[in-house]
Amino acid sequence: MLKFLKVILSLTLIIIICGCQNTVIFDMYDFNNNHPKIKIGMSIPSEGTFLNSVCDSAQKAANEHDVELEILSANNDQKTQTEQIKQWANDSYAAVIVVLCDDTAGKQVLDNAGTMPVVFVNRQPSEHNILQSKQNVIYIGGKEGDAGRLQGEFLSEYFISQNNNTPTIAVISGESDNFTSSIRIDAAKEAMSNAGLMPFYIFESSGDWDKSKTESDFYKFLQTKPTIDAVLAANDDMAIGAANALAQAGYALSGIPIVGVDATAEGRAAVRDGRIDFTVYQNPENQGAGAVNEIMNMLGGNTPNADMNSIQWHEYIPVTAANIDQLFPDDR
Repeated sequence: MLKFLKVILSLTLIIIICGCQNTVIFDMYDFNNNHPKIKIGMSIPSEGTFLNSVCDSAQKAANEHDVELEILSANNDQKTQTEQIKQWANDSYAAVIVVLCDDTAGKQVLDNAGTMPVVFVNRQPSEHNILQSKQNVIYIGGKEGDAGRLQGEFLSEYFISQNNNTPTIAVISGESDNFTSSIRIDAAKEAMSNAGLMPFYIFESSGDWDKSKTESDFYKFLQTKPTIDAVLAANDDMAIGAANALAQAGYALSGIPIVGVDATAEGRAAVRDGRIDFTVYQNPENQGAGAVNEIMNMLGGNTPNADMNSIQWHEYIPVTAANIDQLFPDDR
């Protein structure tokens, strides 16, 4: 009888332990029960107009999924970003979203993330093969070459209409060693070359994606009154900074096409008021909310929704004064 009771008690204890363990595992992905919120870390290089919109979109999606999202800036320091990811892994965060400080640091990020799902957004790792190294990794963004190509095609059409095959173009990139920026600028130059133009490029400086820095640096350059036929900038903030500098230096903006990338709210306002002539839109919701949605998808045991090679591409859309009201009617 005593042995029988011991067996019954042992079986009961096993059932209780197993039941508790299953509840914990189930609760990690069951958002209808009371449990600590799933935590997601998001690391960005620094704050900026477009990245702030991406973060806002990610936060909104996290709230909708009832998960906790911690957003940290790495102050453009890859070592700091890597430490953030390592800390999140140690603190048992469920997943991470990463906008790389250094495009070559993708493998470093994955090594420190451990088993956590990782969604790279906005800046594609330069070592593309790492995206296929794990089942729970994806990149979400636009084809940066398309953004630059569209800029170059716009400028080509303009200068051909002006019978100017040798325009003098000021070039403003993001960080000097940034993969995304160089792809955009190189693609724009290639498009103009393919159109038969032979531009003379001047300034060719890094604006660090920042409006104020670009405005200050470009204004100093303009004091010698160089000929400026156009400005090619790797994002809207720098395009606006360049426009402000030109206006302060006494140049007539109406005869100088200025092109940017992102079609941020401020960029769209600048298109409308004539400070810049062209930009290309990349939807921050595709990257922000899209990243959170992909994480929830992977945490649910599904494979990432990728177009190919663990990449989810999103289209760039040209924006000019002619189509801006149609594309963004709610701005008015």
